[in-house]
Amino acid sequence: MKNSLTIYIADDHTVVRNAMTRLLKTFERIGEVKDAANGKDLIKLVKEKTPDAVVLDIEMPVMGGIDTAQNIISHFPDVKILMLTMHTEEAFIKRLIDLGVNGFLAKTTEPEEMERAIYSIVDNDFYKGDLLNTAALSKKVNDPTLEKLSNRELEILMLICQEYTPGEISTRLNISEKTFNNHRASIIAKTGAKNNIGLYKYAVQHGYL
Repeated sequence: MKNSLTIYIADDHTVVRNAMTRLLKTFERIGEVKDAANGKDLIKLVKEKTPDAVVLDIEMPVMGGIDTAQNIISHFPDVKILMLTMHTEEAFIKRLIDLGVNGFLAKTTEPEEMERAIYSIVDNDFYKGDLLNTAALSKKVNDPTLEKLSNRELEILMLICQEYTPGEISTRLNISEKTFNNHRASIIAKTGAKNNIGLYKYAVQHGYL
């Protein structure tokens, strides 16, 4: 578990951005915080120094949250992305899941949940909040893909969905982290998911959770 996290935020409203910066600095594991008024400026910051995670507002001028997320996912795949949105419609959240972001929060969320979400996307690759659960549960799908997973892969998939970290899963199953990563890569290839949040959605929709 990494401490002294570097977090960047992007929001076009100065008052909101400054308040968010002050809030993030009060969180125990967060060290450096930088902010930007739009996605274009945020990407410049990311190029200068790669953060652990970014918190993006969906609606921003110059470059909005979705375009910014696409750019970061393409060029900085290790950076985790937490989206802040007023749009809680299932179709909208599913689009962001398919894009490959790591978590979502409504802009009305409480500070405690914001802190949990940031730690979760850094440690576990996704945040299992209400918005994700609503989108993932909305439609059950029958698909033979999971039948192609080995017993060990199914076991790892379930542990990932229970928000165990790679280190915790490796210890629990008595395997190396390299072996865990190989299994996870195989699961992602077989399911078509992009990251753990996609795996969670997939497992829920196929009745494994």
